[in-house]
Amino acid sequence: MVRWSRRARDDLKAIHDRIATDSPITAKSVVRQIWSQADTLASVSLRGRAVPEVNDASLREVPVSAWRLIYQVRNEQVFIIAVIHKRRSPRPDDLGL
Repeated sequence: MVRWSRRARDDLKAIHDRIATDSPITAKSVVRQIWSQADTLASVSLRGRAVPEVNDASLREVPVSAWRLIYQVRNEQVFIIAVIHKRRSPRPDDLGL
């Protein structure tokens, strides 16, 4: 099962809104790609790499287009923590640390 944190949902909405100012179609496509990748984590949760900026093996990420889908696996559940741009390093508050 994949669960989204409030922060991650807000990140996804902000990404959509930012892209939609130039291209609503592209915004929908990017959001669909991110949701799709998140859904695949329910069956293959450890496929992402460890987040290199954080010393916590339970925090993992998968790239999606220009974004980093950051998640944590706990008790066989996947929690989407944040969605940030690839050029950004996650800050502790991005990850709820």
